Amino acid sequence: MQPSVKPESADVDNAEFWNELCGSHAANALGISDTSRESLRKYDEWLFDYYPYLFEHVILADLKDRDVLDVGLGYGSLSQRIVESGARYTGIDVAAGPVAMLRHRLKQTGLMGHVFRTSILAAPFPDESFDRINAIGSLQHTGDMAKAIAQCCRLLRPGGSLTFMGYYAYSYRRWMQAPRQTLNYLLSELGGYRGVVKPHQAVEKADFDQNAVGEAAPHTDFISTKSLRALCSGFSVFTWKLRNINQEPPFSKRTRDQLLRTRWPGICGLDIYATAIK
Repeated sequence: MQPSVKPESADVDNAEFWNELCGSHAANALGISDTSRESLRKYDEWLFDYYPYLFEHVILADLKDRDVLDVGLGYGSLSQRIVESGARYTGIDVAAGPVAMLRHRLKQTGLMGHVFRTSILAAPFPDESFDRINAIGSLQHTGDMAKAIAQCCRLLRPGGSLTFMGYYAYSYRRWMQAPRQTLNYLLSELGGYRGVVKPHQAVEKADFDQNAVGEAAPHTDFISTKSLRALCSGFSVFTWKLRNINQEPPFSKRTRDQLLRTRWPGICGLDIYATAIK
């Protein structure tokens, strides 16, 4: 396995890459060119329709009157819903663009929340500051997933929970794109290794995240449920479910909507949705 990237380097690289909002490709495809309420509502409706299972994992009703930390803000769609749920909200992102977008959303809607530009790897909050932490699609990009999860555990109060999404190391796409590397990861886990696998080629990352000029995210980790459970050993409860699938080999004959209704996402889906309770 490749060694972990130094957090300082990861934060600098990520701040530059993620300054372009995650979801910008979809926004452009939808014809969205501004940040008006109407345009953001159009984007949000598309996003929640594309990930119809999202609110099965981020339980908005459970967030009311809770101290909630949101890690990785993207286009701000989910963040706004969390604020609207009645949570006492704090959002962080390593990049300036997502921070500016969420601050714009809060001002535009008259909602209250605290938004900071900082990294979860060096989160400037005291121990046991939050009841809930939400990190959908962010921890696998930090360059040090183990430290990011440990930080989340530190920040949670006893009984608090972390809900997060990461990329599954044994998804159908990993077996199609990098069969040798995936097999080696499997063998290493059988030998006792617990940790992430880092892609060897940019295309392995680009199919998950890329910017407007086609560059892949600087840091992307894939992980198995077994290794993820090990990284969450500081929590008392760990549960997970595989989600997400696309119309691509070996699933080219059905639409994505059709595929989402099959058993395949739960067997070899692209993403792990996990909840860990302290």
